[in-house]
Amino acid sequence: MLRSSSSLLQSSSLQPKVQVGSVARQLPPKVAVLLPTYNGARYVEAQIHSLTQNDTLFTLHWLDDHSSDQTRAVVAASVEKAGIELREWHQPGHLGFPATFLQLMEHAEADIYLFCDQDDIWQPHKIDVTVANLLSDVEVPALCFSLVSWFNDEVPDRLHQPSPEIYSRIRSWVRESRIFTLCPAQGNTIGFSRPLRDLYVTYKDVAHQYAIDHDWWLYILATATGVVKMLEDVPTTLHRRHTSNASGAYIIIGAKNRLQREWQREQSMRKRLAQQARGFVALFAALPETPKIERLLAVAKLVAQIDRRQSPFTLLRLARLGAMSRWWGRTFFRTAVCLCSDAS
Repeated sequence: MLRSSSSLLQSSSLQPKVQVGSVARQLPPKVAVLLPTYNGARYVEAQIHSLTQNDTLFTLHWLDDHSSDQTRAVVAASVEKAGIELREWHQPGHLGFPATFLQLMEHAEADIYLFCDQDDIWQPHKIDVTVANLLSDVEVPALCFSLVSWFNDEVPDRLHQPSPEIYSRIRSWVRESRIFTLCPAQGNTIGFSRPLRDLYVTYKDVAHQYAIDHDWWLYILATATGVVKMLEDVPTTLHRRHTSNASGAYIIIGAKNRLQREWQREQSMRKRLAQQARGFVALFAALPETPKIERLLAVAKLVAQIDRRQSPFTLLRLARLGAMSRWWGRTFFRTAVCLCSDAS
């Protein structure tokens, strides 16, 4: 079990109950930035400094995952220098990604939460904008996200920003019917409300068994029971790309050519998509009733079978329900894989 180094946190906070739609307003809201670290001494000081470029009061909840470098010392010194309010958490063993994020989310108490990667940099006022956009929905399960800009660690002065074409594609992904096949909300950009966090915590066993990632599962829950917002033209995350990123593109080891690599990628993704959809089906009866939830259940039941060989009729039903991407190349390849074989 996690323990906090702060005596201000009560042990009773470790078992919150879901209270969808009944979170009391606070002025100002209690904001938690969730920062897990692991061997990030080289990067984390710049990230912590970037958090100070906001007007919103927040608490930094920090969990070091048993780093073997100087990460702990760097974080402690950087936080003290920045004057940031800190809650430090400890756990007995190494957890890995994304378990450290989930542990922090389960134990930190706040009205609004933001995930924070150790090696990114946040643009000035990112926290302010996130909080402002969630305030009107703070009493319901709500999530907002933006598109990252990025830079390569070897060339830090060259910033890459999403093109208009990428914005257009991601906008097309933000549809209820596509939540089981596409996730536009990247974890290091999202903020979310206490009711969404409580919904996750109450049924965390389902998430641990079925969810692909922490951000995708929260995106599904928010879409099904509350509000999702894609924020454009706002301060966002500057994502640092380097060889030690904990998340990113899925890599296939041992594939001899591009076709084999893509085939194996789709087989693996089919299994993961089906598993996550089965989690939603298992959780469905416990979720709050909303006008859209029955429609989402119908899609989830189809996606839950996508790891098996599919008939053209089933894939046509998925397409008619709007679950398929308009990224035709990827959709065509996934369709072909589904028609030809089970996901091994």
